[in-house]
Amino acid sequence: MLLEHELAWVDEKIYWEIYENSLKYPNEFWMRHMQDISWKKSPEIAFDERSGRWLPGGISNVCYNCIDRHAEKTPDKPAIVWYGDMPGERREISFAELQRMVVRISSVLRARGVKKGDVVGLYMPMIPEAIAAMQACARMGALHLVVFAGFSAEALAYRLSVSQAKVILTVSAANRGGKRIKVLDNVEAAVVNMERPPEIINVDTLGNVELDDRIAWLSESDNLFVLYTSGSSGKPKGIIHSALPYILYVATTFKVIFDIKPNDVYFCTSDVGWITGHSYIAYAPLFFGLTTVIFSGSPTYPEADRYWDIIEREHVSIFYSAPTAIRSLQMFNRKFVERHDLSSLRILGSVGEPINRSAWQWYFDVIGGGRCPIMDTWWQTETGGIVLAPLRTLKQKPGVAGKPFFGISPKISDNGELTITSKWAGLCRAVVYECGVAGNTTEFCENIFRKNYFKDGAFLTGDGATQDANGDIKISGRLDDVINISGHRLGTAEFECAINKIDEVKESAVVAVPHDIKGQTAFAYVVSKTELLTPEAKADIAKKIVAATRCCIGAIAKPDFIAFVPDLPKTRSGKIVRHILRAIANGESYENKDVASVVNSRVLPDLQAAVHNSLHCPDMCKLK
Repeated sequence: MLLEHELAWVDEKIYWEIYENSLKYPNEFWMRHMQDISWKKSPEIAFDERSGRWLPGGISNVCYNCIDRHAEKTPDKPAIVWYGDMPGERREISFAELQRMVVRISSVLRARGVKKGDVVGLYMPMIPEAIAAMQACARMGALHLVVFAGFSAEALAYRLSVSQAKVILTVSAANRGGKRIKVLDNVEAAVVNMERPPEIINVDTLGNVELDDRIAWLSESDNLFVLYTSGSSGKPKGIIHSALPYILYVATTFKVIFDIKPNDVYFCTSDVGWITGHSYIAYAPLFFGLTTVIFSGSPTYPEADRYWDIIEREHVSIFYSAPTAIRSLQMFNRKFVERHDLSSLRILGSVGEPINRSAWQWYFDVIGGGRCPIMDTWWQTETGGIVLAPLRTLKQKPGVAGKPFFGISPKISDNGELTITSKWAGLCRAVVYECGVAGNTTEFCENIFRKNYFKDGAFLTGDGATQDANGDIKISGRLDDVINISGHRLGTAEFECAINKIDEVKESAVVAVPHDIKGQTAFAYVVSKTELLTPEAKADIAKKIVAATRCCIGAIAKPDFIAFVPDLPKTRSGKIVRHILRAIANGESYENKDVASVVNSRVLPDLQAAVHNSLHCPDMCKLK
């Protein structure tokens, strides 16, 4: 099934030849990789340039490609190897067993009235059943909506409500870092006040059900999932991906960038609640019949060698992780790495945020033994799959994402924003706001998507970037009001909404500041209703802010710094001047900035003093 892999080890000259042809003749390029898909009806072309449609006329099913065809040919091969919170907690699920798990869940969903096109919520820890549930939805043509199990009940309720989820799949509880998390309690708290609550289905207690192994054969216009991400416009937005073009793109990027072999053992440390967990755990590795290792615990519990222990035990050959995890593990004694044999590794990967040079070098030298290339990948929920990466043997540049993948045409705009001018199969098709995805709202959602993401025909990524003379692109970070905390994209409006609910708070503004481990963290400027606050009063409000952000978003959203200020810099129309707040929070002088639009510029010296005396919130992390 696997095609030859010459794309994975091309030199620079050949790369550019293939790359230019992929832009000039996209149909020919993608027709070749389209052959990896098992079709019910094969499309005659991969890309119709006139209509912009991908795989027109094609009929297939993502679950069949990921599960059923491998269950037929290699039923006993491990599909998923799961490691739990404690060493020794291990489960091995073969492709045949995974197929039975998928059929059982899809049968339960059908029995509860779920049909093709319905939305199914998932709020589950990183366990095999979560992947099986996603594949079960794909099998029957329902859209799965996976919500990261670290999000609060309030955040879960919003996503379920807006997407009009018919049911929600969950489990009773889970363990992480030695703590017992009552997952079902959070789901029940989320649906209790919803106007149209979804039915809760506990995967732990499915009971007996008449099995229905039907497969819904889908066309290129059918959708696969909704996944929420944050943006600068305020509330989280649901990104909708189509089934067949999406699987073509993620499978091809996975195959080429990671140079996969049939016997590879692949370990990605992401969670299925994020796009990495969708594209490069639940779908692409299973599409090629690889054994995929997943982990639901903490990398430092009970000791800081959980990743390295798993790599040694399972003979992992491809390891894909996040800079936050790499930086945190870099801080521990090297003995935690040296006690394990990591010689099975041949390729490393980084995802979620730009990786700094120090972490890159440690990753390459200590984990990869100086022999494993690092695929420093850049992409987004909206792009579906990897957009920038160094191919396997192209020259490695620490901290530089690398060259565009085939078919991707990047451009740096005048304001330093990375844009993409070409079309590609992985690009999402629509966005969910308050309109939902049911009924006749799809066209409206597509219009919102085009309006918010495109300018003069170019896709706007919202990320700043620079490109060197060799065509390699370095990502500098977000240009909009989004904070990337440990790879989790959170909108500043979400923080502010939670903080502004506190009785003592008049208004607030949240900006991103660098963090040595997380990459970025939240810095909150708070205007209290009382002008003069004692240190005790400030500490009390800060505790409430920590609790409020945990409650409304999740534990990952706690701001690390809080500054109490008399007012926020604003324009005449009342808009907060955020670039000034970002500059001051990052230790820059406002005197070097354009403050002409700030009507209350007298407050700027006070802001600088308040930042100097800001409260450091990790000291309050024990608060619940």
